[in-house]
Amino acid sequence: MVKKVVSDERPSKINRSDRPKRVPINGYRNILSVMGQEPGWHYCWVNEDKVPRYEQAAYEFVTHDVIVGDRRINAASQIGGKVSLSVGNQSTAYLMRVLQEYYDEDMAAMHREVDKQDAGMQSDLNSGSDGTYGNVKIEQSKPVAEPFVKNYRR
Repeated sequence: MVKKVVSDERPSKINRSDRPKRVPINGYRNILSVMGQEPGWHYCWVNEDKVPRYEQAAYEFVTHDVIVGDRRINAASQIGGKVSLSVGNQSTAYLMRVLQEYYDEDMAAMHREVDKQDAGMQSDLNSGSDGTYGNVKIEQSKPVAEPFVKNYRR
């Protein structure tokens, strides 16, 4: 008499909803995403050589539990409570955060500086003092950082 062995380790052939989502070999890998972010904070990865500068700007190390990136062998670790990730060339990046209001102030200051530089370039190019003719018009439909913030904040 032959006994049939049933294994509970394999997913059901009929019900495929309990299977993990398949990721193509050459597909997009989301290795720097962070799930478990607390609202009201801006999160970013900072290379170890830039950490002191960020600390002066009121950034702090992330020490609460988060999930970093896709599943892989060399996943992010928490060294002494700090979330870190090897980013190549024997360099380590740390996950840091700052209050969203401070981040928004910094971005507004950066955009003011860029707008001032754009206005200066436009006035120089449209002055005609260098013997050229025509007009240069510089437009920006939306802030550069806006799509990044919307798509990657969780």
